[in-house]
Amino acid sequence: MSHLRPDLVAEPAGPVVRFLTVVGRPEVSMRRTSRLIVLVVALGGLAQGSAAQERPDPQFHSEVDVSLDKGTRFVAALAFGAPLGAAASLRILHGLGADVREEEGSVKAVCALPIRHCAQGFLFEAAAGSGGGELGLGIGARAHVSQEGFRGTAGASLRVSLARTWGSPIATEPGLTYLGPELELSGFHASLNLGILWRVSGEQGASTLFSWAVGIEL
Repeated sequence: MSHLRPDLVAEPAGPVVRFLTVVGRPEVSMRRTSRLIVLVVALGGLAQGSAAQERPDPQFHSEVDVSLDKGTRFVAALAFGAPLGAAASLRILHGLGADVREEEGSVKAVCALPIRHCAQGFLFEAAAGSGGGELGLGIGARAHVSQEGFRGTAGASLRVSLARTWGSPIATEPGLTYLGPELELSGFHASLNLGILWRVSGEQGASTLFSWAVGIEL
């Protein structure tokens, strides 16, 4: 059984907060750290680990450097779906950033939620394609993990999207405006987007549109 006991050492570094020296088994310390980051991203706050019930063996010692600060991540992607067709997008996540480093690897994450623990963050996305353009505003989280057993990205977002069709849209007609919620999940640089949009202007085409897209994050 392993135990994780953080010894907090303050290092003045402007707005950056650093936590150094995590005691535990080296082979599991990165997994524990990754779980901390998942909690930061998903819940919008720092996970408070339970106090160790037993004194850890001094031979199991690993140092972890955790930096927290306001951060912004930019994600570009190519996708195909309805109604935009073949499209390119740019996503901006602004909020609490976490950078975790140790010998076993690193985790970089950002929590874009409009709450205090996530620095009042937000997500904004713009996309344009052969069948239309779209603007979205909402919440999200993203992490880039580099460690043994997992190397890649993982993320999720929920946003309200405003889409305008032109050219050759899929499943509807050009010249229409749609509004509605969309959910996007991503992992290993692949993404899946699902949503439901309602027509708010125009008279032809579908009044209710199920939006979807599969893509690759660059």
